Amino acid sequence: MLKKRGSALAFMRSRRKFSVLLLLILCLMVVSPASADLVTVNSPWAYTTPTIDGTIAPGEWTDANDVDFTFDMRLRGVDISLQNLSARFYVKNDENNIYAAVQIFDEDYDARDAGDNYDGFALLFEDNHDHVLVTGDNGEGIRMWIGSPFYTNNDWHYNSSSSWLADGAAPPFGAGKTNDGAFAWTHTNKTENAIGDYAFEMRIPLVGADGDAYDLAVTSLPKTLGFKIWFFELDVGTDGVYPDDTSYWPNGDETEDGAKFGNLVLAKRPPPTPVGGMAAPIVLPINEPSLLTPLVWLTLAIIFPIALTIVFIKLKKKKL
Repeated sequence: MLKKRGSALAFMRSRRKFSVLLLLILCLMVVSPASADLVTVNSPWAYTTPTIDGTIAPGEWTDANDVDFTFDMRLRGVDISLQNLSARFYVKNDENNIYAAVQIFDEDYDARDAGDNYDGFALLFEDNHDHVLVTGDNGEGIRMWIGSPFYTNNDWHYNSSSSWLADGAAPPFGAGKTNDGAFAWTHTNKTENAIGDYAFEMRIPLVGADGDAYDLAVTSLPKTLGFKIWFFELDVGTDGVYPDDTSYWPNGDETEDGAKFGNLVLAKRPPPTPVGGMAAPIVLPINEPSLLTPLVWLTLAIIFPIALTIVFIKLKKKKL
């Protein structure tokens, strides 16, 4: 009898170890595969096509996802934060374009030529979402000085030896390729050093005129891209980025590290609203991030330990 009871206890101990191990595995599985990225922003389907004029007009971004964030403007030469800037990111897409806008609030206007004392902005993409920037990854941006090659050439691409370059600009400033898409910006007080709000609006083709070598080449939806928003002030030598890895410095270097980009999840066309009858089933693609994924894993992580505990209690009672 003692031998049998000892065997039963050993069996229960091994079962407990197994349950603890299983619970640990399930807890790790709750962490989404996208958790390696700093943030995930979902781009909803665009029902309204915005006018790209640098003005956030009433109604044209109501169907977009809007995300409030903060630029931590840190010096390039020493790891010191000079200011925090409040900002807002709008994004949506259809089958042809990404529509994006960024507002930066209570920021002084800088467009001076002398000594490169001007501001700059960019929305950058890591096209293949493999966390590695390669030559040809796409971006949209501007440098505020009217004499800069980056002032009118707003379609950018990444060059592994020269950072981000303007497609339409002549070498050595760019590839001389097509400056497609649309980009517009405004400042509410265009007086040097005057405080106001910046607004940037963009239409970015999912398939650009220059192909995958210099543009996006998104041929099917849904699709996940890496993204980074960058604002810099050359007059004081600061950079702010979103998303921002606070352990990484200088901030500007994050724009050249694909592992420090966030997820931008582009939507596919939703099914039409049913008129009578049954609604079409919701199909979630297994190869793209979903808002339901963490919930599913969390549910499994709760149900499995409870079920195992019930089984162990019954086994223990039966053995005793």
